[in-house]
Amino acid sequence: MKKKAPLISTCLATTGLLLAGCGGGGGADSATPAAPKATIGSDAQALIEELPEELSSQYAGTASTVETSPYASFAKVEGPWKVCYSDSFQGNAWRVAVSTELERLAEQYQEAGLVSEFQVAVSENDVSRQNQQIRQFVEQGCSVIITIAGSSTGLNQAIDAAYEAGVPVVTIAGSVTTPKAVNVDSNYSVLGADLAAAAAEASDNVLMVKGIEGNPIAVQQNDAAKAAWSESGTTIAAEVNGDWTPSVTKEATLTALTTFPGDIGAVWSTGSETAVIAQAFKDSGRPAPVITGSISGDALGFWKEDPDAFKFDGVALTPSWTAQTGFNIAMRILDGAGPKLSTLMVPVPTVTTDDLPDLYADCMTPDAASIFPVVEEDPLPAELMDAYFTKAGAVGPFEYSQTPDPCS
Repeated sequence: MKKKAPLISTCLATTGLLLAGCGGGGGADSATPAAPKATIGSDAQALIEELPEELSSQYAGTASTVETSPYASFAKVEGPWKVCYSDSFQGNAWRVAVSTELERLAEQYQEAGLVSEFQVAVSENDVSRQNQQIRQFVEQGCSVIITIAGSSTGLNQAIDAAYEAGVPVVTIAGSVTTPKAVNVDSNYSVLGADLAAAAAEASDNVLMVKGIEGNPIAVQQNDAAKAAWSESGTTIAAEVNGDWTPSVTKEATLTALTTFPGDIGAVWSTGSETAVIAQAFKDSGRPAPVITGSISGDALGFWKEDPDAFKFDGVALTPSWTAQTGFNIAMRILDGAGPKLSTLMVPVPTVTTDDLPDLYADCMTPDAASIFPVVEEDPLPAELMDAYFTKAGAVGPFEYSQTPDPCS
């Protein structure tokens, strides 16, 4: 797949880190959402302005808390390191794939003598349980804790306690508000708005399929999409919760199509359930809409079997690079590299229907919901990641080119 523009529109203002009022454009990488309130400290803003434009632009309009990181002077931890992973939920294939890739990386680093053990705990969307699991990880001697947080605020005390005990907590796929964590994140407000712009460009009537109710990422995406549509005059034909789960998404989509007989030319979603949305339209005898979201193996399989029934304009928010960036940043922190900021933003590759042939593989069928494509280039390669740290240099044997083939 050819390299595409990063998620953030080039017309976003970086000065002051607020969205500029720029016009719409041609696809998922241009939008005009209302500016969320920035939560960026003045010292952090100065550091952001020193970053390469490819990274500094990722903070435009962020809804995440960004401060200078207390880990900037964190001393190297003697290895080998015990790596622990706290997941808030593993009820879909994407979350399972993140855990699988983290385990693969840990095994690779064990062979290199850098990691001693990898441990996993899943809280099943119970914030109290995840708090307890993080505290237990500290007591069990974890060197670093990687987590997908179930709440942007509900884990702060446990994370602060881990910091006091000398155990870094690295969040992926959603930030927390305490500066005592290192958030490895993407700009979900702008993602939601950019996808909303792509949907609005395709149709005046949009079906909105939301993620997990109350999830911090979902809230940012939903609010930004509605702000963008309010400005463009786009009508929300129906609004449903798909919970980022295929079975729930398909049922919700079918219900929306039954209750709304009018034309729906676009579906706004942000997860990996685009194949079941397309199938629901096909089953209902409705024309294929443009669907936004994150590309997945089953969607590519559905497209391959029936290209006329699948129109896509979205991103590749894939589990492989999500896990890899979090893991690599955790390794650098333990090695004493010193992250400069509390939130490190990762550019998200964009994908349109034109890119699907390059992402498709033979193992991808309409039932391949647990398979995800691998984009050609690492969204945050080592030489770009260096800008986020006081000491440059990758740690360990990781090579993006060795990312497992999705069909293996």
